Amino acid sequence: MNRLFTILCVVSLLVFHTSCDDSVMDLESPNVEIKTRAAEQRVQNLIQQARQGDVEACKSLSICYRDGDGVERSWFNMVSMYSIYCKRSGGNIENVVELLDEGHPFRLLFNVFDSVTNTEILDARVKQLKNEFPVEAKVAEEARKMALGGDPLESMEIIKEAELEGSEIAVIFQILHYKETDDLVSYEETLLRSAGKYPILNNELAWVNLQKYRNSNDYAHILKAMEYYYKADEYGMLTPKYAFGLLHLYYYLSNKGVLEPNNEEISRLNRLSHIIYPL
Repeated sequence: MNRLFTILCVVSLLVFHTSCDDSVMDLESPNVEIKTRAAEQRVQNLIQQARQGDVEACKSLSICYRDGDGVERSWFNMVSMYSIYCKRSGGNIENVVELLDEGHPFRLLFNVFDSVTNTEILDARVKQLKNEFPVEAKVAEEARKMALGGDPLESMEIIKEAELEGSEIAVIFQILHYKETDDLVSYEETLLRSAGKYPILNNELAWVNLQKYRNSNDYAHILKAMEYYYKADEYGMLTPKYAFGLLHLYYYLSNKGVLEPNNEEISRLNRLSHIIYPL
């Protein structure tokens, strides 16, 4: 689990000298509303490009989420888009840590999760993190307790509180914990609660419905899975893996006579699902 936390925390600290637009918005300008609408339109244009497999659009969207340019600022959504960019371009998401300043809160958070089993080092890093980023420090402390054999139920309640206080790491930690412990009820509840804010999670909701289909053979679950895939796709967050999953559902339902396939859409999903490079 530490490796995944490393990836999530590290990518959030990108220090690229690019943005989702060549110009910087002047928020003191009397034309702020016009510029805001323009920024939002640029994001929509980038999303449409990403939906067609444009890797640079994925990278630009990650920067938009980092800066809150045309979208609500979110390092989780930034990580999501940058991860898709890496998968489609062959980039290595872990190497981005070299671009980070030592004092940045998320760099510190990365260091905390990277040393979660070393009590002495972790104590020092958590103490520093409390000063820099107290809500995430709460999650880090509970992660340490669980790693050292503490009560997971008690820790998860505190992590849920951290989520309410705005911790994005708390959301990820719950999702990972519930999936690893096969608590699919809590897993789905967390996904449903969070997918509106973090669209990439809709892919996992699709996966949940496919598990339900395997247990029931009810086509309604497949249709629901497709609905969730498209919710992720609306934000350009249909990953190559899940684009392939959606493509498979098209073929499967077509062979069953349940769905009339859209050849143009199948061609698009084919492009998305085959632009895959191992990290």
